[in-house]
Amino acid sequence: MKTLAKKDLVDVLRYWTGHCTVMTPGRKSHDEIVFDEFDEATFTLDYRKPSLPPKSSCLPQSETIFQVDSGTYEPRISEAKVLLFGIRACDMTGILQSKSFMTADTDDVFYRARAENLATVVMACSGPQNETCFCTTTRSGPFSKQGFDLQFYDVGDSFLVEIGSDKGAVLASAKGFAEADDEAARKRVELFRHEAQGRIALLPEVSQAMERLERGGVSEELWDKFGSKCIVCGGCTYVCPTCTCFNVADRHSGNGGGERIRTWDACLYAGFTKEASGHNPRKTQGLRIKRRHEHKLLYYTDRDTHEGLCTCVGCGRCSDYCPVHIGTIEVVKAIAGEQS
Repeated sequence: MKTLAKKDLVDVLRYWTGHCTVMTPGRKSHDEIVFDEFDEATFTLDYRKPSLPPKSSCLPQSETIFQVDSGTYEPRISEAKVLLFGIRACDMTGILQSKSFMTADTDDVFYRARAENLATVVMACSGPQNETCFCTTTRSGPFSKQGFDLQFYDVGDSFLVEIGSDKGAVLASAKGFAEADDEAARKRVELFRHEAQGRIALLPEVSQAMERLERGGVSEELWDKFGSKCIVCGGCTYVCPTCTCFNVADRHSGNGGGERIRTWDACLYAGFTKEASGHNPRKTQGLRIKRRHEHKLLYYTDRDTHEGLCTCVGCGRCSDYCPVHIGTIEVVKAIAGEQS
């Protein structure tokens, strides 16, 4: 365990920028927090979860994955080293789950290269980020149990710093970090964790909904009801830390050249599952909403959850940003409350 005075944090961040691209929370307006390249003018420790999770560090919203020039194929595999400072535990779990999914059956070299060059510094939460947080229910927070390189605990004028990997040990060798009394630090971290967990209410409807889905006890009428409300904006998938749907497009540039581009997509769009024959196995919006929530709450493997309850990480962003209130919180409550 290490300790770092808050007054020394900016110096540490400056040092890290000499070795990689450091992404930190920045205040772009009065109420807008985004993770962007470290800028002392906008950097802040007074922040809550941003609207977008950090999944773009491994899966950019749009990226060229290969180019062809005069008939020669050239993959575009990123070698950039990136450090995410201050991400929350739910988003750390999201990164782990997405990495498992994207590299398990087929080696996605483009995703893997970014993931392997990524360093993560988690800021443990002392309580809920807002009223939609339910990470204690999904076992993904308010602190990380694995996968991180460093984890910071805010204890007043300083941080207690937990080292989670060899990469983290190197990061914590920077000037400013000091050794902490392990026994005293352990007790303080245990108290921090206990108090933080107690501040975030459990959402029992999640496990109730999972049980009903497993039994096949959810009516098609419920999904049709949600489908009739959905405006197909795709926003819930874009703000979800574990949604990794993508599309690819080839762009011809002339003279035997071109490129293949990968961009985010959404399973809620009618064209996502439409087959070449014209048949769509999920022909209604209700079926598409059903499939999305089954993927979070029903169809997954233990490998994907990283000790979480399911592949929803309880960040609550879908409920924060869905304009017609079809986030996970609303869906599980509707499922749990439906009469058998």
